[in-house]
Amino acid sequence: MRKQVLTVFMAGILTASMSMTALAGWEQEGNNWKYNDNGTYAANGWYWIDGNNDGIAESYYFDNTGILARDTTVEGYTVNADGAWTVSGEIQTQNVAVNTGSAATGGVNHSAGYDPAHPLAGKIDAWNLRLTNTGWIGANMYICNENVQALLTGQMDKYYIPPVGNSVNPTTGTQMYVSQEDYDKNVHNTQALYQWFCNWLNGMDFENMSEMDKAKEIQKVLGQGVYEGMGSLERNGYYSVLIDKKGLCTEYALTACSLAKALGLKSAISGTGDHTVYYIRVNGIAYMGSNQVLNLDFPTPDYVPFSN
Repeated sequence: MRKQVLTVFMAGILTASMSMTALAGWEQEGNNWKYNDNGTYAANGWYWIDGNNDGIAESYYFDNTGILARDTTVEGYTVNADGAWTVSGEIQTQNVAVNTGSAATGGVNHSAGYDPAHPLAGKIDAWNLRLTNTGWIGANMYICNENVQALLTGQMDKYYIPPVGNSVNPTTGTQMYVSQEDYDKNVHNTQALYQWFCNWLNGMDFENMSEMDKAKEIQKVLGQGVYEGMGSLERNGYYSVLIDKKGLCTEYALTACSLAKALGLKSAISGTGDHTVYYIRVNGIAYMGSNQVLNLDFPTPDYVPFSN
């Protein structure tokens, strides 16, 4: 059986009810279905289609007019009511590269099994991203905060936003009171930062990039911001730099280290009381940054103890 690979980034998945109207690429003609891949219809053969972009594709057969075969036998192979090839009732699958479709060049391929909703799930142990109950993870704490890191890595048992009123954090045991304003701000900022990191990570092949290329991506992000001193804007940490594109030296330093942690790079922060700088380690060499400027042209002569 000749099967072609057709990897597709779609918003939903094929269901038993065949609700494909919400899926980009699928088109209904009466009771029939076709697949439109950027102007070219799948036709006259078998195609592997990754319906939910999870790196796992199912096989479908389209006739010479582009109509999907469903609930029948084609060339001796059985397809179910959704059109997926089955053997003894089991849907057959194949691992494929995941294309997030978010890069200007037409998409970024990630390794099989990559989950755009949890882009760092495969790097938890390799990059020291496992959340514990101790709070501090390496020298720069979390990727922004524990909830953002939980979402990016899929460690949802560690995701916790305190409800309005008196409560106890089930992870740390800390008692706290949360106002409605603080709750709304916490939820909003967490979701905004999580979405920002998803867009950033999905838009590049960070799994296979060199350390210098990763550092250059961090440099690009920081370079989009401007410095604003105390009193000129509401202090909002990582949100200020990544979303508002403004911040103090300390906010830039913490954000730089957060970006580094998300890409598996070591980082460090140093401060004198009047000013805070940060360091990113690339191929064993330290490069210093100050505010929105990360200098990757010349290594720093400073001795930097990287611990994260």
